[in-house]
Amino acid sequence: MTVAAGVVSLVSLSLVVASLAFLLLQPTGLSPVRNAVSQYGITSFRGGYRVATIAFAVAGLALAAGIDTATRGGGKDGVVVLLVVLALSRGAISWFPMDAPGSEPSQTGRAHGLLALVAFVSAGLAAFRLAGVLSKTGHWHSLARVSTALGWAMAICLVGLALSRSFPALRARFGLIERVFYLSAIAWFVVFSLALATSP
Repeated sequence: MTVAAGVVSLVSLSLVVASLAFLLLQPTGLSPVRNAVSQYGITSFRGGYRVATIAFAVAGLALAAGIDTATRGGGKDGVVVLLVVLALSRGAISWFPMDAPGSEPSQTGRAHGLLALVAFVSAGLAAFRLAGVLSKTGHWHSLARVSTALGWAMAICLVGLALSRSFPALRARFGLIERVFYLSAIAWFVVFSLALATSP
C-alpha cells in the first residue's frame, strides 16, 4: 500500500508538470510572470488546466493514503486531513473558473478564489505539520527539515500573493510568485512520494 501510494503520487505529479509545461508552450497570450496559472482555465486550452488540477488531486489523495500507513505519532491524522482537503479543492477548482481580469466578480469566481486559497494554505500547513511529526519519530527523521524548508517557501509565496493586492510591483509578478509556490509544493510532494515509493 505504501509503495503503491508513492508510485501513484509520482505518476500523477508527472502529469501535473507535463500539463503545466504544455500550457506554458501554447499560444495562450498569458505571461508566466504576470498571469495566474488559473487563467489557463479561461482560455481555449482549459482542458490542459483541468488535467493538471485533477492530477494534483489524485497525487494529494495518494500521498494522504501513503502517509497514513507509513508514519506514526501524534499529528499524523492532521497531515492526512489537510492533504484530503487539498485534493478535494484541487479536484473541484477547474469547474469553478476564475473571473476574467477586469470583469465583474461572480459567484463562480469567488468560489474559485476560495478553493485556491484552501488548497494553497492546506499544502503549506501539511508541510509544517508533517515536519513536526517527523521531528519526533525515527521514521524519515532526516526529512523533517526538508518539509519545514519547503513549508516556509510556500508560506513566503502566500504572503507575496496576498501583498500583491496592495503593491503594484508584486502584482506585476503575481504569476511568477504563484509558480514558485507551485514549484515548492510539487517539490514537497515529490520528496515524500519518493520516500513512500522507496519504503522497504
